[in-house]
Amino acid sequence: MGIPFSEIPDAVLLTQDKLIARGAFVDMATDLTDHTAVREMWKNRTKEFEGGDDWTFDIMMDHNHSTKAVGLYETDGSSLTDNMVEGSVGPRHVNSHYIFDIREKAFQRGGLAIVDYVKKKYVGMMTSFFSKMEGYMWGKPIDSTDKKTPYGVGYYVTKNASEGLYGGNPTGFADGKAGVSTLTYPRYANWTGQYTDITKTDLIRKMRRAHRNTQFRSPVEHAQPMLGKMRNGIYTNDTVVGILEEMLEESNMNLGNDVASKDGKTLFKSTPVQYAPYLNLDTSNPIYMLDWKWLAVGVMAGWANNLSAPYMVPNKHNVRRVDLDASFNMACTDPRRQTVISKA
Repeated sequence: MGIPFSEIPDAVLLTQDKLIARGAFVDMATDLTDHTAVREMWKNRTKEFEGGDDWTFDIMMDHNHSTKAVGLYETDGSSLTDNMVEGSVGPRHVNSHYIFDIREKAFQRGGLAIVDYVKKKYVGMMTSFFSKMEGYMWGKPIDSTDKKTPYGVGYYVTKNASEGLYGGNPTGFADGKAGVSTLTYPRYANWTGQYTDITKTDLIRKMRRAHRNTQFRSPVEHAQPMLGKMRNGIYTNDTVVGILEEMLEESNMNLGNDVASKDGKTLFKSTPVQYAPYLNLDTSNPIYMLDWKWLAVGVMAGWANNLSAPYMVPNKHNVRRVDLDASFNMACTDPRRQTVISKA
């Protein structure tokens, strides 16, 4: 039997919270086989920031160059050197929603029919959210005039043909990453490089050099703006990971009867090389080496997964809408520890 009109919003809220495992259906709502960034970044590497103000962090771009050899009775000389720069990242806001009409059959039948119906609506909304988030996490706004699109890996980890710390300002952002321009502060850059072949003497050798040259250690113990505990993540597309798996098979003589025994088992410096389907859209076949201690998704406190109660849609008094709101942005406090190597 149906449920009273006044109880429909509560029934929808309860169903969203419980999402009883009924009404199974095949989900073909997205072309991606996996949402790697959503799983790796949004679900596992978020950091909560209090308040709605921009998130800031201090960067010491140079020491004060005061040290020198001195002689007895030498006259002192002193000068003030201000080498501190502030990075700043503001929250961006994303909305998803679904709607329903309280006259639909499921609400008249009540009970488990509502569970099945609301679950499908909810899953459709969440799939839309995560599909869009995957693009946000890997990408970047078109340019600085875009004040809505969140920052992603493409904003902080920029490509360059030269090997070294040449990952400069993202295209369209003259003020640089988090408001710090590499034209003024060249040290605020990520490691870059290009490869021709996926071989030990080309790509793997460049990955080794990148790893060695991004392990910065301060000679002085002090607090640093780390964003997470997990350290490294390596991500690439189907082309690169497929060849790496074949290389691994060729170097291992004990394969047994499995012709694809090394699929999903490729490691670099004990870190898994993970397949990110979204990167198949990148024809430069990049491989990202990310240090998660310094890179995370900053979420405004209380706004990671803010689900509203059903409310009336204007001019449609029998239609109700449920909103999902998230306020977040990606933050990177030290791009020098991040790497992208792409195909020449």
